[in-house]
Amino acid sequence: MPKYPDFADRCASVTGSVFEKFRSKMQSQGDRMVGLHIGDSYAAPPYDLPLDKGFISDHPGFNRYCDTFGVRELREAIAEKLQKENRLSVDADEIMMTAGACNALNVSTQGLVNPGEDIMLLSPYWPFFRGMVHLAGGNPIEVPFYTRLYEEPDLDIVSYLEHHLTPSTVAVYVNTPNNPSGKVLNRSQLDQIGKFAKHHRLWLVSDEAYDGMTYDDHVHLTTASFPGMFDQTLSIFTFSKVYMFSGLRLGYVVARKPVLRNLNKMMVHQLYSPPTVAQQMMVEPVRTRAEWSGKFVTHFQELRDRFAERFRPQTQVPEGTYYFFFPIDKLLNGRGYWEVINDCLDAGVAVAPGQDFGRDYADWIRVCFTGEAPDRLDLAIERLNTVFPG
Repeated sequence: MPKYPDFADRCASVTGSVFEKFRSKMQSQGDRMVGLHIGDSYAAPPYDLPLDKGFISDHPGFNRYCDTFGVRELREAIAEKLQKENRLSVDADEIMMTAGACNALNVSTQGLVNPGEDIMLLSPYWPFFRGMVHLAGGNPIEVPFYTRLYEEPDLDIVSYLEHHLTPSTVAVYVNTPNNPSGKVLNRSQLDQIGKFAKHHRLWLVSDEAYDGMTYDDHVHLTTASFPGMFDQTLSIFTFSKVYMFSGLRLGYVVARKPVLRNLNKMMVHQLYSPPTVAQQMMVEPVRTRAEWSGKFVTHFQELRDRFAERFRPQTQVPEGTYYFFFPIDKLLNGRGYWEVINDCLDAGVAVAPGQDFGRDYADWIRVCFTGEAPDRLDLAIERLNTVFPG
């Protein structure tokens, strides 16, 4: 059973990049090394590209394979960002670039879970992670959590999680700020999760896709920055949210080097490495994030408040992320749940059914208040008010 500090059996049975065994020696050679080991082309594409000529000249390797752990310059920029904003003392070698948080989470489950073992999913959760656990042969153990904390912020989390622990549990999946509930876990709550994980030698998969996306006085805290937690935590980040670049398909994992070496084995067999040019594009945005992200988050808080004010039914106001998540069992007015979902579609508004976020949320829906321009959001609210008259 690969509880911390062990890994899934497949990590031992799968090799990494065929050149990984020579990495240190090749790097020690520097520019002296003539690389005839990999199937790549020295020549740049001869056709026109929608890229700035200055960018192309500054990044002569933009079209080539990069280190499977990622472009060094970007990892160094991210390390500096994590040190300043997340209070996480890391260096570039403790960061591995991935094709979005999806890829990062997928290789994490492959690296940590053997068939038949359990991962505790604090719910509601991002739906695809449950499928990733199944693909690794694991069993997702759902624990209703974030919505309960809105009602009971002082919940004894350690005792609560103990009731859901199984002999086969190897990891806990935590997501803060949480999609879909918008809950932002505070220091006490995260500290309790950390103590529970340490006591039972459980890996902690910390999905921090909404890093920095918090409102009012709420603060996003990185669990790995807590005393003693970095060693057994895999912190997952993405460029899809605050960076507003979901189409780039870029993210990263932060963890100790032995963890990343094992995850890298999984990744090279899936995609080898994320796009070089995508990583090169994001070096400057990472360096300047503090200059522009606050304005962006403030605007989205305004959209949150806009929805909360104009949507007739009273709902829990999210503390972060993009979503309102609420039950509609008292808003059915004699209709069935799926009838109401279809009523939303007939009114011209698409919403996400709650059951995909956990079995305890079959009568809930999720509404994203950031996916459309403000005038379109107003139109959606107007239409939803006809479906849910309040």
